[in-house]
Amino acid sequence: MQRFKNLKFRLLATLGTVLFALFYGFGYIVVHSLESSYQQTSEATLFAVLKDIKHDFNLDPVKEIIFNDNKQEFNMPILYAQVIAYDSLSNTPTIIQRSNDLKERTLKIEPNIIQQIFERPNEIVFSTMSDSILTHQKIYIGTLLLTQNEDQILFLQCAMPYDKHTPQVKEMTSTLWVGLSSLLIIILVLASILISKSLQNVQKVTNTAKEISTQDLHSTIPQTHIAYEIDDLIATFNTLLNELQNAYAQVKQFGQNASHELKTPLTIIQGEVDIGLRKERTIEEYQRILQKVAKEVSTLHAVIEKILFLSSTTKNDLKNHFSEVYLDEVLLDAIEEKRPLSEQKNLTLHVNTLEAVSVLGNAALLKIAIANLIDNAIKYTTTPATIEIALFPHELQIKDEGLGIKEEELAHIFEQFYRGNTSKQSTQGSGLGLAIVKNILDLHDFGITVHSQEGVGTQILITF
Repeated sequence: MQRFKNLKFRLLATLGTVLFALFYGFGYIVVHSLESSYQQTSEATLFAVLKDIKHDFNLDPVKEIIFNDNKQEFNMPILYAQVIAYDSLSNTPTIIQRSNDLKERTLKIEPNIIQQIFERPNEIVFSTMSDSILTHQKIYIGTLLLTQNEDQILFLQCAMPYDKHTPQVKEMTSTLWVGLSSLLIIILVLASILISKSLQNVQKVTNTAKEISTQDLHSTIPQTHIAYEIDDLIATFNTLLNELQNAYAQVKQFGQNASHELKTPLTIIQGEVDIGLRKERTIEEYQRILQKVAKEVSTLHAVIEKILFLSSTTKNDLKNHFSEVYLDEVLLDAIEEKRPLSEQKNLTLHVNTLEAVSVLGNAALLKIAIANLIDNAIKYTTTPATIEIALFPHELQIKDEGLGIKEEELAHIFEQFYRGNTSKQSTQGSGLGLAIVKNILDLHDFGITVHSQEGVGTQILITF
């Protein structure tokens, strides 16, 4: 049913139906004309033979009719002929002479033919019959009145095999079917191209509108440049769509970032509080716990501010607030933040190269991105090992000796909520970490490349 609602399909179906009817009608007229021409030719031949025989009969009624002479005279391969004596009293026909081609068979003469001859005695009446013994074709018969007296009527019948589907007609029929079908296909293909071109821009608008979803927040409907009214409507819709997309993206981004980034400091705070409540401790121990909690609260406060800032402003607004950031200092802060976690797993965070690098960006967001990458390297390294970190003038490298990522999973690691089979089995997570990293790096126009081999480790390259 959907196909019948498609405008292009309906136009092509209508055009195809109309053209097929026209071509079929044209072909029928051509073939019928050829068949009629052949029939007229057969009638003309029989007319000439009948008139010639009647003329000879009128000159000498006693003389026997020699049908073979007439067959040779008119160059007829086969001539079925017979003379019938019709008794007017008994209404009984009697064959008094027949041609050799008839092979003792009889051409039928029906009462309605006799009636027509009586009504028009000087005319020839044509009819057809079938006789499988004589021929598989039809037999075309011409019947003519020879003479009439009170007791007896003589009829002359001449016939010939007749098939309106002659080789010429069959050849013409095949030619018309192939030619007109090819022409119909060519016309429909050209019409399809023209219709597609005409509806292309409208189809683009439809396809783009179908593809717009909450997962695709940057799509707009393209201008058609066909009609001002349509383009004005599209422009208005795009403006509204952009506002809705931005609003949705901000709300969604806030929820995702908040749940992911607030988890670590809250976990640390919860852990320190549990330690403090487990038993009575010295004043120095409580001070240490409170200092650590205060530090995490400060971190939590800073993260919340940045997430709110990230969720309440657009990409352009964020870029307008960019300033010079010393990436080496941001990297060291991220390493120190993650060092306790690495020490718990007996892992070493080793900085091979640390060059002074300054970029234009947001220090807090860049720290979140780098910390997330280091955090992933720690999570997916299960045995005592070293995580190599190097900062060059235009590149940051983070290399681990962890579980690695399967080749078929590499294309999806930056998708929101995506977690590979290995990560699902080995660690807990929401699948948002790398999505946030990609978001932040895209905001700064940084590139990221991941090389990984399962069971060997992963190397991440950030270019800027």
